[in-house]
Amino acid sequence: MISTSKAKIAYPTVFLFLGLLLAYALLYYLFSASMLNEVIVILIGAFLAYSMFTVVHESSHGNISRGNAKFFTLEKWIGWVSASFLFFPFSAFKVIHLKHHAHTNDSEEDPDGYVRGKNFMIVFFRCLTLIGHYYTTSLGAESRKNEAMRKTRNQTLTFILFISTIIIAMVVFKFWYEFIIVFLLPALVAAPILGFTFDWLPHYPHHNMDKHHNTRIVTIPGLEFLSFFQSYHLIHHLYPRVPFYLYKKKYQLVEQELRNEKSPIEGFGVNELKVLKPRNTYADIIQDKTWKYSLEVAQVRKLTHDSAEIQFENLNDIPYKFETGQYVVISMLVDGEKVSRCYSICSNPNSGILKVGVKRVSGGKLSNRILDHLSEGKYVNVAGPFGTFKFKDETDVEHHVFIAGGSGITPIISMLQKILQDEITNVSLIYGCKSEKDVMFHKELIDLQNKYPNQFSLKITYDLLTHTYQTELLSHFEKANYYICGPTPMMEASKEVLSKKGVASDHIIIEEFSYQEVKPFGNLYNVSINNKNFSVYESETILEGAKRNKVAIPYACSMGQCGTCKCELEKGKVVWKTDEQSVLLENEKKEGFILTCMCKPKSDIKLNS
Repeated sequence: MISTSKAKIAYPTVFLFLGLLLAYALLYYLFSASMLNEVIVILIGAFLAYSMFTVVHESSHGNISRGNAKFFTLEKWIGWVSASFLFFPFSAFKVIHLKHHAHTNDSEEDPDGYVRGKNFMIVFFRCLTLIGHYYTTSLGAESRKNEAMRKTRNQTLTFILFISTIIIAMVVFKFWYEFIIVFLLPALVAAPILGFTFDWLPHYPHHNMDKHHNTRIVTIPGLEFLSFFQSYHLIHHLYPRVPFYLYKKKYQLVEQELRNEKSPIEGFGVNELKVLKPRNTYADIIQDKTWKYSLEVAQVRKLTHDSAEIQFENLNDIPYKFETGQYVVISMLVDGEKVSRCYSICSNPNSGILKVGVKRVSGGKLSNRILDHLSEGKYVNVAGPFGTFKFKDETDVEHHVFIAGGSGITPIISMLQKILQDEITNVSLIYGCKSEKDVMFHKELIDLQNKYPNQFSLKITYDLLTHTYQTELLSHFEKANYYICGPTPMMEASKEVLSKKGVASDHIIIEEFSYQEVKPFGNLYNVSINNKNFSVYESETILEGAKRNKVAIPYACSMGQCGTCKCELEKGKVVWKTDEQSVLLENEKKEGFILTCMCKPKSDIKLNS
């Protein structure tokens, strides 16, 4: 392991900062003395601004002070001065960048996802306007909903006033031309280059959200110096407190682990992948593992007056692998909070296409959001596949009976399509709906009935599937497996009927996932932070307690991976729910710093952020 907590200060970064300041002063002198023309000065200045970004970047992660409190003020000033050469406030950049780490490739919450585009011109335009996007992020309407960003708004406005004052002074004292050529234009040239090399290039194609695949490592010799070691970008995301000049050394220590994870390691060496191939980041889906992606919606097809089928684009024409009856988890922002729900896959696994069925639910947080806002070309976070509601092809079973109600047909239509195509016989479906207009996949079911008349029997009813009615419908089935999915009363009636019928439990396969909020429990403690007081149960994290009490405190990832919620514990005791965090060094933890998303109270506590 590389020891990064013992270093008193990151001297290489400090020397880089001082060297760049001297270089700017020399460049200004040479231009003022007419020893260099405008084009040369702008190009050199752009390289200096590009280089200065590394100082800003290191400061935002606390990688200059290395967690040593006596260097915090120095690091903050270095961050502000270096960011000023890029004409953006340091405090706002820090929040934006840590949010990028918290939500890398997230379709809604990654601020650097702005640079994603389907062609070169879109990417170029977005890289060109990235600085404007950052200002919009830091001052726009959405920033008022983010506590971390809201705390920086006044600093951003002050910074704008400061820069405006500098520009006015340059004009008044007739230094405006030198200011534009040496500082302003180089920063404007460097900004889109930084957007491309730091935001777009390492994360291309911007789909995978898994920590081992959401960015890449490129080992081409010499590239690490040109990119200030950002060619080892995955190392930075996995170990954000490692200084940039140690990325390569850290990579050499964990290389085998990364290869085991099939991380995108690209270059010209042995066992290295071709550079910038999208498939390099799709290793988990190719290997038939569970995955988490930002997926593009290929089609939204209306099924009924209150339901739709959502189809997602295949990544690089790679077929999706899943079993019938499985589901995916879709996550979207609803009123500023990320909401996740399970949706059954309704497509045939043999097709390699991923589709889900979504039905409007009264008061439903996510289903209604999906139906109202998702359309072709939009991106949404999807994870999966999950679930054990699977078809059982057993030799002692003569019949396969499916019982569905309402949207419970969604996983069952996937099963039916596959098993009928695979020539499974004696398949029956009993499907209960409120009315004909509520029948999801009506056409598909009729088509299956017509295509497989000797294998499949279909019963669609608009009567409630009560205990009495199901007793009648299921009376003639023997030696069968029963697959049940639908409203709870219907499923309870199914289980009771089958139990009385003498059907063994291992022949009853039930899908019943529902969202249940876990209620906190245990001792209740008082938490004080920034003059805000609220109560937190010992079973929940400080952040969870704050959310429950509707108290706004800074946070981003909620997983101990970004550091936005870092606070100093002034009084009281906490317990870490897990040691899996990558942003606090051991010396910082010893000095009393905690993450509110990872710590639970063990007494009344006082925090300082």
